[in-house]
Amino acid sequence: MTRDLMHSAEVKDLVRAAYRHVPPTTEVVARKLYSDEELAQVPDPAIRRALGVANHLRHAEIKPGDTVLDLGCGGGIDSILAARRTGPTGRVIALDFLPEMLERTASAAREAGLDNVEPLEGELEAIPLPDDSVDVIISNGVVNLSARKTRVMAECARVLRSGGQFCVSDLTVEQEGLPPEILTQPAAWAGCVAGALAEDDFVGKLKRVGFVDIDVLDHQPLSIDDCALYPLFSEEVIALMRTLIPAEQHASVAIAVVIRARLGATP
Repeated sequence: MTRDLMHSAEVKDLVRAAYRHVPPTTEVVARKLYSDEELAQVPDPAIRRALGVANHLRHAEIKPGDTVLDLGCGGGIDSILAARRTGPTGRVIALDFLPEMLERTASAAREAGLDNVEPLEGELEAIPLPDDSVDVIISNGVVNLSARKTRVMAECARVLRSGGQFCVSDLTVEQEGLPPEILTQPAAWAGCVAGALAEDDFVGKLKRVGFVDIDVLDHQPLSIDDCALYPLFSEEVIALMRTLIPAEQHASVAIAVVIRARLGATP
């Protein structure tokens, strides 16, 4: 069975619709993933729009002066934290395909007093940047929103400089463990679960496009109750999960991982 269960255009449409109807605050997600010290560096509007799945920034080796690309910047929390680490000599390119998200990130950066965050409208599968132009790529629960994950990873390899770092948080799922009634739910796609890869598949795709030194640095189970924290999971999907997934699996319907890799040297 193919893991890309929907056509790319359909996936984009449902993700676009879901993200445009996120409630006014998802602060509970931010409080779950980030320390008080980290959140003290971020304006409240970005905290209230957090929708990540883990904290990859603790593992990303961002240095002063780096050019960082944040795939799917959303409300801007990771872009702002990364921009503080690059300092004024570096920059963070905050990529999203929704203008609303770009404006939220830009507004949060202004409130934070940062002028090194650059919003960029574009898609993961066709990143509008030159080859070899980025030092570090980060993202948080975003790669699995694409139906063309190998294409996304190939684009990451294209825009990274040789030796550049890829460090992301995302969800992994053994698809055979989820009932088809859940896999085909649009809200499950928007919440990353239905589109998630198995961990071995994620690592394998990275290897195929030229990444080396691939490490899976963190594993955190995502329960059905955790899914319910995310407004992208509708009440209908949560109810289906509780009904159709065996009770012994309720505590771990997916695994939030942090994956770090380095782009191999160009032949």
